[in-house]
Amino acid sequence: MLTLNDLRLRFSKLSARVIVRDGASRERAAHAAEAVTRFSLGFILSGASILGGMSPFAAAFAASSGVGLGGISALLGATAGHLMLCPFLSALKYISMALLAVAAAFVFRPAAISRSEGFVPAAAGISALLVGIISAADGGVSAAETVFAASDAVLCLGCAYFYKTAFSPWSWRLSLENEVPHTISVLILLSTALISLSELRVFGVLSIGRAAAVLAVLLTAYKGGAGMGCAAGLAVGMALDAASGSQPIFAAAYGAAGLTAGVFCGRGRLAFASAFILADAGAAAFAVSAEASPFIIRGAAPAILYEVFAASVVFMLLPTAFISRLSALLPERETREGAARAREYTRRRVAEASQAFRDLFNTTVKSPAKSAADAENPAVIFDRAADEVCRKCERSAICWQENYISTRDALNGITRDMLRRGSVEKSDYPEYFEQACIKIDSFTYAVNCEVRSFLRQRLMNNRLRGNRQAAYSQYSEVAAILDGISTELGGGISVEAELEAKTRKYLKSLGITADVAVFRDRGGRLHAEISGAEINAFRRDRGMLDKLSAVLGVRLCTPEGRPRSGDLLLLEAEPLSASVGVSRMSRREGEVSGDTGAYFKTDEGVLHILLSDGMGSGEAAARLSADCVRILERFLRSGAPPEAAVRMLNGIMQLRSDEDTGCATVDLMCVNLFSGDMTLIKYGAAPTYVKSGTAVKRIRGNSLAAGLSAAPTDAPDSATASLSPGMFAVVVSDGAEDGELIRMISEYGGDDPCELSLNIAEAARARGAEDDVTAIAVRIERRE
Repeated sequence: MLTLNDLRLRFSKLSARVIVRDGASRERAAHAAEAVTRFSLGFILSGASILGGMSPFAAAFAASSGVGLGGISALLGATAGHLMLCPFLSALKYISMALLAVAAAFVFRPAAISRSEGFVPAAAGISALLVGIISAADGGVSAAETVFAASDAVLCLGCAYFYKTAFSPWSWRLSLENEVPHTISVLILLSTALISLSELRVFGVLSIGRAAAVLAVLLTAYKGGAGMGCAAGLAVGMALDAASGSQPIFAAAYGAAGLTAGVFCGRGRLAFASAFILADAGAAAFAVSAEASPFIIRGAAPAILYEVFAASVVFMLLPTAFISRLSALLPERETREGAARAREYTRRRVAEASQAFRDLFNTTVKSPAKSAADAENPAVIFDRAADEVCRKCERSAICWQENYISTRDALNGITRDMLRRGSVEKSDYPEYFEQACIKIDSFTYAVNCEVRSFLRQRLMNNRLRGNRQAAYSQYSEVAAILDGISTELGGGISVEAELEAKTRKYLKSLGITADVAVFRDRGGRLHAEISGAEINAFRRDRGMLDKLSAVLGVRLCTPEGRPRSGDLLLLEAEPLSASVGVSRMSRREGEVSGDTGAYFKTDEGVLHILLSDGMGSGEAAARLSADCVRILERFLRSGAPPEAAVRMLNGIMQLRSDEDTGCATVDLMCVNLFSGDMTLIKYGAAPTYVKSGTAVKRIRGNSLAAGLSAAPTDAPDSATASLSPGMFAVVVSDGAEDGELIRMISEYGGDDPCELSLNIAEAARARGAEDDVTAIAVRIERRE
């Protein structure tokens, strides 16, 4: 009887076979399409002839197509075209050129030289030169025939180079590399093909090739602007003029029309086509006025008008999506979108920092500070006691006027011991003072009251000074954060204009118009942001990440913890990945743990592990540790340097003026997933353990917990290490025993950080740990 798992397994195998067959079918269809395309172009190019009989275009195309199926198809197309369209001797000459060039490519295929960029053009040029010399030698070599053969060879060499650039590598996707050379190569291929097609006429007047040339200029000017339109018009016009052997009437007409219409490329198709027709009509009027010249083609003027009208009608009927896809052939015009997005990225970072400072303020004002008084001289203790007791005494004048010096000396003599002990006794007074004072008990009681008040005020003043120092110390940390942001604004972010252009071009080839920004942050990580109304459909493509990764040349991923918006945000994927396991056990079952842990990854590709242990246990300790983790996370996400963020947290803990606020340990681990570098920062935290194989390294610190350090500016403990694939790093709170931990981590042979962290927490509970225990284990792997 088949089980559900058996059915799933069979369905998976069937699906895999279907996918393989479907992929093979697509590959066969692509090869067939390539063969048909190359055969057709070889046939068409064989009919192109310029300068009185030069026709090396089909031979150059066959040479550029290589020795595979595509090369054979191009060679067959060139052979058939020459035999059908050219005189026999001319056909034999150019077929020989093609055969010799393809044979050279086949013979030298195993050699390294055949893979160089210049081998194919050189083979085509040398083959053309040899065949031309042999052909000219039949009737005796003359200077004119030698020049003709050399020109044929140079033309064959150049065309082979540009044809190979236009078609290499063969793909249904448009080339995204070397935009300008590729565009020029496609334009040359198109122009030479149109030379052949220009001889095809409808009703003996309308040239199919020239009408197609006009349509190509229209599309180029419409999507590329005046400059590209003029260049395309001149290129195809010069090719047609070379074929006709006349003055450059077509180059002038098409170039002027492309330049003029390109100015109107953003004003709709009708206005654009009208401008093109009017400009071309002006060139036709010139042709009419010059038609008496022997160098002007008879009837060229009306023919130009017919062809432009026909091409304009086709242009108006073309679907918008089709025109958008063809625009991917054009080089991208430079935009400022990347710079604008880079500034927006920096603005977002500043906003996050602002929110972090706001949290700092809210945390500080939870406990209102008490008013501070100026520090007082201990002599005020006796002055206030004398005002209360001695003023009404009958011996006041004797003690405080006649014997003032001896009274003051007696009191100054007991001040040090009184402040150290916090009180005074009658036995502390000199004998003469005790005998002279008739209200010694009342005076001693008043002095003790004033001592307690004085010491309380001193403690408050010391705390106030500490709070002020803590508040002032924040300015240096704020300066460090703002320095980092200013670095980004001043050049820490670099815009990748070339990658932006490639991405826009690829999206255009899919019929998607979108704004693209590609830049690198201060750490060198690539960011890509794509926005537009048409991007949502592309976002749903399951292979979207792989396709854009191929375009940009790096593996991409989506940012974590970022709410999904209309824009498509992508980041360069880190070469390393991290698995994190967190386990927490409270001191008593059912009691709230005072530990708080968290982990997150920033846009720079840095994994942050946070662990804080609040003083004691229960809800108060939990609130304290949660505050520490929340504030640290806010600062770290905003881009603050980790050590600066931890020092600021220490200052915050000191600014809290309630005596029962307590303190908390801080353990921060930062792992760079691009390099594997790890940084540890600790305030009073337990050791961290790094496992490589069976060896375990313990990293510990000596600083006090946050809020207990002698000064707010005291630096935390810091250490660095390097993590490679397969290594573990374990962060624990102080409820775990050190020796047992080292043994347990060393003996663990698995690869699951969740299992390791749970083992540590359960072992601490079984041992009867006297404090809450939290264990966070991290395992580093190489990203698949």
